[in-house]
Amino acid sequence: MTRMLLSKTLPIVLWASAAGWAAHAFGPHAAASSAPTGGAYTVTFRVLAPSTVPDGATVTCKARVSPRVSGTELLNTPPVAAESIQGVATVSGSAADCTVQVPFAFAVDKANDVAVLSYEIDAFTAAGPVFVRTQQGIGVQIPPPGTTANVLLDVSL
Repeated sequence: MTRMLLSKTLPIVLWASAAGWAAHAFGPHAAASSAPTGGAYTVTFRVLAPSTVPDGATVTCKARVSPRVSGTELLNTPPVAAESIQGVATVSGSAADCTVQVPFAFAVDKANDVAVLSYEIDAFTAAGPVFVRTQQGIGVQIPPPGTTANVLLDVSL
C-alpha cells in the first residue's frame, strides 16, 4: 500500500517542484532584472619573477571576464566569457608588465555590478616553459557602459 501511494504522489511532487523552479527562473522578475552592458577592461599584470626565470625570458598573459551569476542562472544559460588577445612582455630586473584588453558585452543583473576575472600567465625561456600561473574568480567592478576599467594585478611566479 505504501509503495502504491508513493508511486502516485512522487511524480506529482516532482512535477510541482519543477514547475516552481521554472516559474522562478523564467518568471517576469527574471527577465526584468537583467540589462545589457558593454565596455572594456585594460588588465595590467605586474609579474614578479623568481631567480629561476632569467632576464630576457618571455611572459605571455591572457584574461577572461564574465558576469557573476547566481546558481539558478548557471542552470539556465551559463555566461559566455569575453576573452583577451594574448599579451607579451619580456622579463627585465626580475619583473615584467604584461597588458591585455578585454572588450565585453553581456547582460548583467541590475542589482549586481561585479564581473568575474580569470587569467593565465606563462613564462618561457629558449629552453622552453618555465612557469604557468592561473587564477579564477577575481571580482571586478563592471565599468559604466561604454567605458574602460583599468585593473592592475601583482602576480608572483
